[in-house]
Order: sequence, then C-alpha cells, then structure tokens
Amino acid sequence: MEHATISSSLNQPNLDCDPAILAQPETAERLWFAGLVESHGSAVLALLRRLCRNQHDADDVFQETAVRVWRFRKSQRPVNPRTWLMTVAYRAFLDHRVRGLRQFPHCAGIDDAAVQDMAVSLGPPPGNRLDLEEAIVKLNTATAELPDSEREVVALHYSGGLSLSETASAMNISQGTVKSRLNSALKRLRSQLQ
Repeated sequence: MEHATISSSLNQPNLDCDPAILAQPETAERLWFAGLVESHGSAVLALLRRLCRNQHDADDVFQETAVRVWRFRKSQRPVNPRTWLMTVAYRAFLDHRVRGLRQFPHCAGIDDAAVQDMAVSLGPPPGNRLDLEEAIVKLNTATAELPDSEREVVALHYSGGLSLSETASAMNISQGTVKSRLNSALKRLRSQLQ
C-alpha cells in the first residue's frame, strides 16, 4: 500500500468548509498527520524498503509507523519531523524484526536515488546508463550482504538522509559507533564493487 492511501483513508475534510470546522482539534490533527505523510512518506517508505529488503514487510512496517505517529500526535510535535519519522520507522522495523513475523529474505532491487548516489560515489564513474544500472544492482546485492548493524547505519544515513548524530540518536548508539560502522560498511561495499 502506498503512503497516499493512508492519507486518503483519513477522510480529509474539505478545506473550503467553515473556519470553525478547521479550528477543531480533530481536523488540525488530521491535517498535521496528512502533511507529515505527504512531505515525508515516500522517504520513510524508501528507508523501510532498504531495511526490510522486501516490499511486503516494508509496507507492514510503514503501516505500523503510521499507527505510532497517529498515537503520538497529541504528545509529540517534533522540531525535525523527518528525523523523528525516520526514528519511529527504524524502531518499528526493529520491533517487526524481533517479533519474527517474517524471515526477511535477501532480495535486493531497490533503485532509489540514494542507491544511485552511492553507486556513483563508491564505484568508478559509469560510462553510460547500462553501467550505472549494473552498479546499482551490484550495490543492492552488496548492501543486502552487510551485517545488520552496518546495513542499518547505511540505510538510515544514505536512504533515510539522516546526519551522523541523527542516525546515532535513532539507533540509540554513539556517533563514534555510527562512524565506525559506516566506515566498515563503505570499505566492504567498495571492495565488492571493484
């Protein structure tokens, strides 16, 4: 299920209606939630695809993330919504993995902009589109083979677009540990791409 379905399922109020309706707390909460989904939903889903390594699990964890965000709507108004959403999504992913609902098969094939950027930066500059597509396939395969701790740092930092300190906060580890895992992962990826 794409993130647009979630926002449309909220029975969005008509914005041309009475201002008194728009001032109601329920309407404001729905608009806030829909705005988060609209602004950051596709980035959260891309992160979850990278973490889960398959569409079905990513969709399940995305739904769980949306439920958690909705539950916290009254108590949480984050300063940086993107970082907060990525953290909520990452923690929902961890809970999903711990519950063991699925085996998380090693399937790659996520062709997002972050993977393309990493493919270009980690490997030799591709000469044509075919070289870039081949590099992306190799990078997806190599990323899927990373140890979980390294793959998760790569996913949060590159796919999620989180800074090193935001990644550390999301994973509840030190920034030095993030740097170490990221450095180790990038070394592995470079060696596998050559």
